[in-house]
Amino acid sequence: MSIIEKYDKPFRYGAIVLNVIFAYKLFVVWYTPNITDATKILSYVTLMAFEFAMVHSGLFMAFLPKRTSLFLLVPLYGAFALAFNSFIEGNDILILYCVVVFNRMRYAFSNVKQELKNELILKSVISVIGYFFLLLGTLLIQSVIPELGLTKDFLAKSNFYKDLTITGLFVSQPQIPLFFGVLYYLFLAITDAYLINDSNKVVASRQDL
Repeated sequence: MSIIEKYDKPFRYGAIVLNVIFAYKLFVVWYTPNITDATKILSYVTLMAFEFAMVHSGLFMAFLPKRTSLFLLVPLYGAFALAFNSFIEGNDILILYCVVVFNRMRYAFSNVKQELKNELILKSVISVIGYFFLLLGTLLIQSVIPELGLTKDFLAKSNFYKDLTITGLFVSQPQIPLFFGVLYYLFLAITDAYLINDSNKVVASRQDL
């Protein structure tokens, strides 16, 4: 058993925790934002836009040869990360990108069981499908998504719109991407939990044979 396989479960449980934390943070800044949270709100809005690139990268990295992923896709999506990161203060997008790429590429350069790689491919496909269906559903019900703490008065007082260099639905109505983000990260957490549980059942059934 390789070291990647040995510590695979902790990585996967850690991913569940991180997704739940992301969902919680998005909900908190949507429900009870502080007057000083303008930068944080923009960071989360940008994060959800950047996830559009991330779900594609996961799918491509899962299917394409490892050398192509390493020398073409990683730099290409890294450039996307730099571009999105330039819209916000700090390096949250770059940090997220590095963590996600490491998580997705950890099987690529080690001789792990094919079933682990197949599970990563399945997870990548589910993530893409989930992203687009949840985004579509969010856009269809955008008119009924509550502002909660992100009222127009609050956004004006917090100077959220001051010096914005980007436009669009996500920044004009930040409750929409935050609502979408809560759903998406909870979806990822539930998906990971289901796949781990299914994997445990397979292992248990083999031991019973």
